[in-house]
Amino acid sequence: MSKRKQFLESVHHEHVQDFLNFIRLHVSRVYNALCQSQRQELWERQLKLLQHSLTAHPPERWITGAEEDAGDMEVEISEEQKGYVCIPPVLALLTEVAQACLSHKPEEDQEDQEDRTSLTIRILTNIFQKVVEIIAHRLRKDKEEGQELCCSSEEALYDFLLVTKFTTERSEFITGVFSSLCAAVIIDISRTLQKISHVEEVLTPETVNDLPPLSNTILKVMLRSPAVTRFFLSEMSSSIESEAIDSITQWAAVTHILTIIKQSDAFIVELKEIALSVRRQIQNYYNITAENSDNIQRTIYESTVRMLIDILNQCQQSNS
Repeated sequence: MSKRKQFLESVHHEHVQDFLNFIRLHVSRVYNALCQSQRQELWERQLKLLQHSLTAHPPERWITGAEEDAGDMEVEISEEQKGYVCIPPVLALLTEVAQACLSHKPEEDQEDQEDRTSLTIRILTNIFQKVVEIIAHRLRKDKEEGQELCCSSEEALYDFLLVTKFTTERSEFITGVFSSLCAAVIIDISRTLQKISHVEEVLTPETVNDLPPLSNTILKVMLRSPAVTRFFLSEMSSSIESEAIDSITQWAAVTHILTIIKQSDAFIVELKEIALSVRRQIQNYYNITAENSDNIQRTIYESTVRMLIDILNQCQQSNS
């Protein structure tokens, strides 16, 4: 079963939104005043309620869109729902719960405890994906407000991602978090490329600021930590191998990401491996070059090829 289908079968939009609204209306007001034990007790209670909400209801009111569209994350959210305003405190609270959960080392005979931990991890990663969805949705509905949300969420997102540095044995947590980020960035950049109406608009990004707001925020935060960046690149490699990426704009999006990351010399091995995989995959789109020179898809393809050449040349120079 795909990650997307697992997510849709385990999360009920209405109940997750209720949870976010609860955080906004109640928890965020008193969180800083609580001592550590009170915070833990609060979260233990809320996790039990949330576990019930996530597992006891069928996935209704979701807009699925194209089947298995590289983790497409389109979700129905009405204008009356303002859960997005609580994204920073939600991320902060998820960070605390993740730290407590992932640092716990159950004894060998505590199978029930391990099962509960696994369920909690799944819930954490599902909520995190929901957070990413809401930010993306807000950017599409109101770009200025969405950009403000991105800025206000940066530090909380960074703290959450730092938790992954200490959880290499919890592959389900790593995969859940970075599959959401990888899909979000690829879809975000790909959608931007799909909106291009003139070949002159097809440009090679020079800095992270040349990316659309959501991708800008995610990569800016991620690149602050080499360990976090490697987790992201590992998940991107897995996405390529799983054949989840299936259009020239999505391959171009991957190459845009690699172009930004190559500015650091710390990931030569990973960049070379992924760039070679992308180069093999885009050979399937070579027929695009038969189109007229003013064809946008052809221009995107040729731009992607040039970026891959630059990436591989830099990798070669670093190895020599």
